[in-house]
Amino acid sequence: MTWLYYSLGVAISFMFLSIFSRILTVESKNPRAFSIVFNLICIVMSLILYVVSGAYKNFSLPTRIDAWTFLLIASFFYGLNERFRFLISKLLEASIYSIIGNITVIIAVVISFFLYKETLTASKLIGSTLILLSVLLVSEIKKTKVSSRGLFLGIVTSIYLGVAMSLDKKGAIFFNPETYNVLLWAVPFIVLYFPGIKINEIKAEFKQFSWKIILLAFFNFIGFYLGLKAFILADATKVIPVIQTTTLMTVMVGVLFLNERSNLIKKLLAGIIAVIGVFLLR
Repeated sequence: MTWLYYSLGVAISFMFLSIFSRILTVESKNPRAFSIVFNLICIVMSLILYVVSGAYKNFSLPTRIDAWTFLLIASFFYGLNERFRFLISKLLEASIYSIIGNITVIIAVVISFFLYKETLTASKLIGSTLILLSVLLVSEIKKTKVSSRGLFLGIVTSIYLGVAMSLDKKGAIFFNPETYNVLLWAVPFIVLYFPGIKINEIKAEFKQFSWKIILLAFFNFIGFYLGLKAFILADATKVIPVIQTTTLMTVMVGVLFLNERSNLIKKLLAGIIAVIGVFLLR
């Protein structure tokens, strides 16, 4: 059951990540610069963990070409997600963004059928349908309340994230979790940063948010690390659904503490449908 505790830890961490991302990014002048600062902090945290855990003593890298291929593909899609994630948080309420994010699960599970030879069942088909229904409910919320651009980017980046997430189990197998953790923060940074951005814009974002963005990075960093540990202990189709319970947590916290109460019934219904759909994907 250790994998379950790790997975629940991921869900809680990502819930805090979603809520605080919304709180901070509505004040951000440059969400991409914000993301660069955020990712640099996560890279430093992953290196600290690498040293403190003693993982460097058992440092080794795989020689298999497919191991590096999976790493590069995952890094590319994680990098694309990082380019837009905080812009989406600025455009969409946390409760809406978290529901749309469940598209990630469908993509990850579908790819898992091929990569890990996991079985396609009727319940998984029903679960996928329910998740898509929840996204449809959210997309029908009054246009005055929801950014069309935010919805589009949220759906596209959820697909990117699903591709990347489906490869994490491969990465956790080929590399040890601590090494993979460092690589998967450092390599996507190239995609995030290219073709460059003014240093003054990066400094301005860090100056504006300082310790708050460090706390935000910690939630993402610890959630991602716990997820890698869970993937080692259980099938992806068990771990991913538990992680996605963060959806309902985020909807409830968003409603209670961020006053995201417009279209409340529709949001709660979409959140519940999404969570049911995710559990059917197990």
